Amino acid sequence: MRRTLDGRRLRDLPWASWVTAVLAAYALKLHYSRAAAEDLGWVLVPTARAVGWLRGETLTFVSGSGWTAADGSWVIAPACAGVNFLILVATVAVLGFAHRLRSRGSRLAWWLGAFAGAYLLTVAVNTLRILAAVELYRRDLGGLSPEQAHRLLGTVIYQGGLWAVHGLLDRLTGGSRVSLTTALLVPGLFLGMTVVVPLLTGNWREMGGLYGEHAMMVSLVTLVTLATVWLAGRIAARRCA
Repeated sequence: MRRTLDGRRLRDLPWASWVTAVLAAYALKLHYSRAAAEDLGWVLVPTARAVGWLRGETLTFVSGSGWTAADGSWVIAPACAGVNFLILVATVAVLGFAHRLRSRGSRLAWWLGAFAGAYLLTVAVNTLRILAAVELYRRDLGGLSPEQAHRLLGTVIYQGGLWAVHGLLDRLTGGSRVSLTTALLVPGLFLGMTVVVPLLTGNWREMGGLYGEHAMMVSLVTLVTLATVWLAGRIAARRCA
């Protein structure tokens, strides 16, 4: 029988966990693509409350728009919900590490924990991103437009969060060294979600000429991050040798 990840036989791999995770991610992405602010209360409400509390402001919900500051200078809209990040975290957790679990019960618990943990992490990371973004709009950005700085900030924070999750889950599941297969999940899925999916769905047209700029920025940050992670891994391996 042919062997694959971690020397496991193909028939022993958690296909059910992988397939259901992909289907759940697709369903959530489909819901998000059609959702208005009212439909995303499950993630926008806790995020808006956390942002408002940390900033000492009272945010007001505006139907069809989102949660807005008292002076109307910024708004937490559906595009700021962080659902794509939630999908990526859960997918990385299941596709990257479910095969290390031996029993069906442990895989089911992992699957449920992956999506529950992804939700909580999304609220926390997205709160941090929004807080930083609000401050960015009020500062000199060194030649970057507020929109470019916002995009760069989101890419760096979300990728940093994904890599942190990847490293933590690798340790929790007893990994001594991150395999190439699992390591490529983070940049691969991130680029797939942010660059490829808009092409497949046609949403890139809504961005107009900004899609090319978006794709180049995201791709560059992804490559730099991947190179940094690889270099850090090489340095750590030499120290342990």
